[in-house]
Amino acid sequence: MGVVWRARQLDLDRAVAVKILHPNLASRGDARARFVREARVAATLAHEHAVRVLDFGEAPAGLYLVMELVAGRTLRAWLEDGPLPRTEALAIALAIARVLEAAHRINLVHRDIKPENTFVDRAPTGPAVRVVDFGLAFIADPQSSIGRMTDEGILGGTPAYMSPEQARGKAVGPSSDVYSLGCTLYEMLAGRPPFLGPVAELLTRHAYAPPLTLRELELDPPIDPALDALVLAMLGKSPPLRPTAATVATQLAALAHPDGAPPGALRLRERSERVLPRPAVDAVDDDPAALAIQVDGALPDELRLELAAAGVRVVVAPVAAVAVFAPGASLERLRQLAAGPVPVITDVAPGDFDGVAARVRAGCRDALPRPVRADALARKLRRLASRRQLPAIGGPAT
Repeated sequence: MGVVWRARQLDLDRAVAVKILHPNLASRGDARARFVREARVAATLAHEHAVRVLDFGEAPAGLYLVMELVAGRTLRAWLEDGPLPRTEALAIALAIARVLEAAHRINLVHRDIKPENTFVDRAPTGPAVRVVDFGLAFIADPQSSIGRMTDEGILGGTPAYMSPEQARGKAVGPSSDVYSLGCTLYEMLAGRPPFLGPVAELLTRHAYAPPLTLRELELDPPIDPALDALVLAMLGKSPPLRPTAATVATQLAALAHPDGAPPGALRLRERSERVLPRPAVDAVDDDPAALAIQVDGALPDELRLELAAAGVRVVVAPVAAVAVFAPGASLERLRQLAAGPVPVITDVAPGDFDGVAARVRAGCRDALPRPVRADALARKLRRLASRRQLPAIGGPAT
C-alpha cells in the first residue's frame, strides 16, 4: 500500500506517523476524490482503541495520511512467543470489536484487520490496544458515485486473514472485518491462524474450507465451548450469517466477565440445532473415506465445492457413506431413507421447531438450519464417523 514514516509536526512540535500511499493508487483520475472522502470519514472515527487520523492530502510524493504515533508493539510481535493468555486474548479482541462496531456505525470498513495492524501496550488495567492502518478502508455505500480504493475483482487485504468474499475478489462489507477479527482471535488462542499454506491455497481454503474448531485442536486449557462457537460463527463462509461487530463485542464482554454477563449472552447456536441430541465429539477419523456422504436431492454447486474443500466426498451407494443428506425432502421420503443402512441428515427452516420434531419422528439423525453451511455438515459427519456404533434417533442402528 505504501510506506510509513516517523515525522515531526513542526507547528505543534509532536511526533506523528505519515503514510504515503503507493503511486499506483493515484493512477486513476478519481483516486484523489476517493482518498479524500474515505480519509475524511476515517478522521471522524473517534475511539479510544483506534488510531487518530490527523490530516490528509496530496504532495509531490503522493497522497498521504498523517496519523498519531502510537506506543507499544504490534500484536504480531506479541504472538512470536505463541498463544496469548486467554484473558489477554479476549481483552484485545474485545477492543478491536468495539473499534469495528464504531467504524461500521459510520459505514467505514477496515478490510485489513490482522496482528500487524493492532498495537498493544501493557497497562495497569490490562492491554492498551490501538487499531491502526485504515489505508485499505472504504465507505460501504453502494449508492455513492465515488468508489473505494480498489474495485471488485481486485484483491485487497492480507491472505491469511482474508474473508471468503475478499478471497474471491468480490465486494466486501462490515462482515468481512468480523471474519478477519475471527482469524486474529483464532491465532491469539491457538498460536496460528485458521489456515496456513501458499497464497493460492490460502485463498481457496478461506473461500471454501471449514476451519478446525478450537476444541478440535485440543488446546490446554480447553477452550470454552461458547468461545469456540463464537469464533466459528465469525469464520462463517456466508457474510449475512456472521455476527455483527456489536454482537461479537457483547459476547466477548460476557466471556471476559462471566459474572456480569446478561442473561442469554452465550447462546450462539441456532435453537433448531440444540433441539436434537448432540453426541460427544471423540477423536476425528483422519481417513478421507470417513467423510463420505450420499445426497438425496439437489445440492447447490457452491455447497458441493465447499464440501469438497472440507474433504467430504459425495458417493452414490449409501453403504459407502457415513450419512445421507436429504435437503428439502418430504417427511415420507425421510421415512424411506431412515429405513436404510445409514443415518439421515436433512434441513429445516431456522426456528421451525415443529419441523425439527417431525423430522426426528421420521427417523432423521439431525436437521441443519437453512441455508446449510458446509462446515456445519462436515462437523456432523465427523461426529457420526467417530460414533458409528450409536443407534440413530428414531431410526435403525448404524
